[in-house]
Amino acid sequence: MFDSWFETLFKFKLINYKEGEFFFATGDNIYLVILLLLLFLFALILIYFLTNIYFKKQHKVLSIILRSAALLLLFLPLFEPMILVPDVNPNKNYLPILIDNSLSMAVADGYYGETRFNDIKKILNDKNEGILSDLEEYFKIRFYKFSNDASRVDSIGQVQPEGVETNLTAALSHILSDFKDLSLSSILLFTDGADNGKDDISSVMEDLRNRKIPLHIVGLGHEKLVQDRELLNVSTNKQVLEGTGAEVQTQIRSWNKEDSPVALNIYHGEDLVHSEKLNLSGDGKIDNGSFFFEPDEKDATEYILQVASAENEVNLTNNSLSMLVDSKKDTIRILYFEGHLRSDFKFIKRALEDDPVLEFTSITRTGTGKYYRQGIYDVNELGGGFPVSEKDLYRFSAIIFGDIEAGHFSLGQLEMIEKFVRKRGGGFLMLGGLNSFAEGDYWNTPIADLLPVEINPKRRMSIQPDFTQSDESENEEGFSFVPTQAGLESPILNLATNVATNKKIWEEMPNLFSINYLGAVKPAATVLAEKSKDRFGDKEPLLTIQSYGKGKTAALATASTWRWQMLLDEKDSRHERFWRQFIHWLCTDAPNQVNINLAQERYEPKEEIPIRVSVYNKTYDPLSYADVSGIVTDPGGSKHQIDFISELNGDGEYVTTFVPNTPGIYHIEVTAEQNGEFIARQQQSFLSKTSKKELYNATLKRTFLEDLANTSNGIFYEPSQINSIPVNLKNRKSNTSVYRTNYLWDTPLLFLIVVVLLSAEWIYRRQKGLP
Repeated sequence: MFDSWFETLFKFKLINYKEGEFFFATGDNIYLVILLLLLFLFALILIYFLTNIYFKKQHKVLSIILRSAALLLLFLPLFEPMILVPDVNPNKNYLPILIDNSLSMAVADGYYGETRFNDIKKILNDKNEGILSDLEEYFKIRFYKFSNDASRVDSIGQVQPEGVETNLTAALSHILSDFKDLSLSSILLFTDGADNGKDDISSVMEDLRNRKIPLHIVGLGHEKLVQDRELLNVSTNKQVLEGTGAEVQTQIRSWNKEDSPVALNIYHGEDLVHSEKLNLSGDGKIDNGSFFFEPDEKDATEYILQVASAENEVNLTNNSLSMLVDSKKDTIRILYFEGHLRSDFKFIKRALEDDPVLEFTSITRTGTGKYYRQGIYDVNELGGGFPVSEKDLYRFSAIIFGDIEAGHFSLGQLEMIEKFVRKRGGGFLMLGGLNSFAEGDYWNTPIADLLPVEINPKRRMSIQPDFTQSDESENEEGFSFVPTQAGLESPILNLATNVATNKKIWEEMPNLFSINYLGAVKPAATVLAEKSKDRFGDKEPLLTIQSYGKGKTAALATASTWRWQMLLDEKDSRHERFWRQFIHWLCTDAPNQVNINLAQERYEPKEEIPIRVSVYNKTYDPLSYADVSGIVTDPGGSKHQIDFISELNGDGEYVTTFVPNTPGIYHIEVTAEQNGEFIARQQQSFLSKTSKKELYNATLKRTFLEDLANTSNGIFYEPSQINSIPVNLKNRKSNTSVYRTNYLWDTPLLFLIVVVLLSAEWIYRRQKGLP
């Protein structure tokens, strides 16, 4: 309505005045016209001053002003006012229409009640409101679709919102390259502004500005999605050991007001296999959560984690993500050294031997120089007791010390154990006992260096404290094993997926009645469980862990966890579960001789994946000059040979790349040899899945798009403003504009003002009773 009235009164559109240039065509005659105008004004004023029909001076002055203003406007055509208006030569200028076809354009929050992409179709092709036919009157139209790059299409009917990335810089650069030698009038862009490419757009915008190519942008979607939950990321342990479970870590953002827990569901195909409840902060805050999931499948398996949708949520695609749970088939050897047969050893051995992944090897001292060996590979293995060479020790992934004093080992053996953790990446656990920690004289030894607690000789006990009371039952005596908050969230003490339930289960566990009093907890260590302050004394650490070098260490300051098995129902498996989870955690970082290292567990199809392999010799020194090769098996079963080259900056490191072509699970098998001698073989899997980053925070980036349009002398439009697009494109200045000259002397508003001024003067005189 406004534009129509403006054009009626001013002869031209508002855009013509904004973009046009004003001048007077009188030329050298302008001075004659000015002289003539002054003479007329002088004569008019003289006549008024000579007349005596006005009773008051102010009546005469006002009448002179009104008539003089009308005279000035009547003289304006003599100056020949003109406007130079930019225009286009029909069908001689190109207009590329750039259509965002990324996944976010499928969000159903469009202006017309459907998807953003359907808004584009309606804006261009609607029979009543479409602007394409008007644009085709002035320009040669060329359609382009773009997500991570732009490509030419014949019509919008060939485009679907399916791109996994939006790269505006690449798309605009493509357009400028295609039209390098052609008459490019403007660019019309349809997008929501979700530019998640890695390129800097400032350079291409500077190029548009220098070439005087306006970028006109139609913004689509809402600036805020009131109801939206986003599953931003999900990850699991890189290799979940068979028979245990996966710690699933999530990152969720909710834009809603969340008043109750939200369901997280895991699907295997169409089947719901696990469900969790998680409290979300809402209001756009990101929540990090984790829970424990025990898969039934034993191979590398793809699962779908889905967060329940909110009421009236329109963007549901970002509520789910694929995750890979890879059950590792390789066995892990554990070496347990015990000073004498005792209850804890028997029950720990039973719990770990039933784990299909763990190979439990034990040495029990039965006398001076005599040992009872179990789980050995041959009659000669460990015949002399604890290993004396790195080669023999490094066959194992973790070491457990039972009730054995430091004096039983040579200094070289203790140094080798410290090196086993720091260099080989193995795990070390010391259990409580009469000859452990301070009681075993381990202070000032290499073992004291790697433990997560200080060994305080002043707290050495000559007699074990008595935690029994004659008036208490067996179930009531002793002290409780109390997990800390860190312990309740740790996979080691995870007996239930819910932290509150996990805490309750631990509260029901039988009490313990042996403890070693330790020194201070080291700064980098974490206390997972403690003896609380009770009638037996102050709070004491019971289970403490830390990372040390490449490996992990732990101190369990008790030898009475066997009571959990003895005092619980025979079908209760909490004791076994605790020990299996504990040892699996202890071995997590222990490398093999050949290790496949992937930066992540999920990649996009067509994405180049760097695969890094580290190779060690039998003493776990980096092995250079090895022959490393591999086979990648794709989801269809086809095998692809990959060859590795040595990494220049890292000994024992080998690299290659692989590009997955289709979605699904890929299996890598790597073999290392040296001089024809087999070293080791390793397997690993990864998941190839289309990214959903396009659907995170998938809102209209209005401010960003307005800045782009203004920078290039273009205009940002809402869908409600589309009718002005053809006129603006036609009349906006560009490097291909032609200019036409138009007279302004016959502007309707000019004569309307003259009539108004003369009428006002006449009415004023009549009201004052003047002739």
